[in-house]
Amino acid sequence: MLNDKSRELLMEAQYDFPIVDRPFLELAGRIGTTEDWVIETLRRFREIGLVRRIGALVNYRARGMVSALVAMRVNDTAIDEVAMEINKDEHVTHNFLRLHNKYNVWYVTKAINKEELERKVKEVVDKFNLSSEDYVILYAEKTYKIDVKFDLNIGVSRAKIRRLPENSLKLTDVGLPMDFYDMIKSIKVIKEPFNEVTARFKMPMSRFIDLIGELRDKGVIRDFYAMIDPDLAGFKANAMVTFSISDCEEVANIDEATHVVKRITVPGKWNHNCYFMIHALNYSIINEVVRDRLSKLGVNEYEVLPSVRNLLPNMARRIEQ
Repeated sequence: MLNDKSRELLMEAQYDFPIVDRPFLELAGRIGTTEDWVIETLRRFREIGLVRRIGALVNYRARGMVSALVAMRVNDTAIDEVAMEINKDEHVTHNFLRLHNKYNVWYVTKAINKEELERKVKEVVDKFNLSSEDYVILYAEKTYKIDVKFDLNIGVSRAKIRRLPENSLKLTDVGLPMDFYDMIKSIKVIKEPFNEVTARFKMPMSRFIDLIGELRDKGVIRDFYAMIDPDLAGFKANAMVTFSISDCEEVANIDEATHVVKRITVPGKWNHNCYFMIHALNYSIINEVVRDRLSKLGVNEYEVLPSVRNLLPNMARRIEQ
């Protein structure tokens, strides 16, 4: 599917998408081709789903929400039924069956507060008669990075080392209407994709460029880039890695680590305080990278939880919303 030039284009569009009046012309100049070729290629990739969208990702914290990773122990015969119930919650964005000696269903959900989040989890627990030992809710104490980008040259995830601000501004504090965020979350692949939003909000292009940078610096948006479908890009393997470490921030310096989060432990149920995800063409790459990177941090005891199955078929759509 990908030749050298299209691979080069996707790398630029993922890692350094230009916020300028004609971004596709800028991309063309970087890789030595024409604007028309870039537009035609990205449109084709959008049509087949390789590029999910190009745009901004709004930080959930800027929406004033809390998030948690929830793990459950579910009988094999009930996994699909439980997953369907979990997925009824519109704020569930990830739901995977993973290999682990205790918990096998792992999902992420959000809510306006902890009470609401725990109520939603308890509804699933009660419906399927799970015990208090059959699940654990792991809240984030600090999130270091959430970028999920794929290095198409070496076959492993590689995220920018750019820390999220400790306290992100809320959308309500910025003073921009929600229509603005709706318009920048998925741009059209045309020569001047930002004209519509700058005209709508009577904003010169120079101000728009500065504004995107400010929103990124303040943690309102996480980034602005081309989001790639991992399966179609050949990244069939992903795993969650957990362990205990005194300074989880060091882990954010691992290029291949995505979703680096320090989580609040639950004694007796979950004692690891650091967590990250990693994606690759296969699990051999994952195991080799994890072993090498963690050994350099002095971490010898850790767990790698391979993802067996995606239990949320419309995950990409949930994340976009």
